Amino acid sequence: MSADQLRDFLIEIRSNKSLFDKVSAVATANEIALIAGEFGYEFTGEELKSISSQNIAGVRVKKQDTTPSYNFGEGGN
Repeated sequence: MSADQLRDFLIEIRSNKSLFDKVSAVATANEIALIAGEFGYEFTGEELKSISSQNIAGVRVKKQDTTPSYNFGEGGN
């Protein structure tokens, strides 16, 4: 992994509203990595997830569970 690429990307998110908006609109680390590639940064979604919960360059990477959950029990009807 290029820690420098990842750090630089996170720094740019803080100052580039267009990049921030694009990243905020997607759901997966792989999608974020693809957007990063459009801006000249190279890392994978797995590499991004590996730094989850760390604070790098003033940006905290948070992992979210985006899997759908359904409650089909008595309380879900």
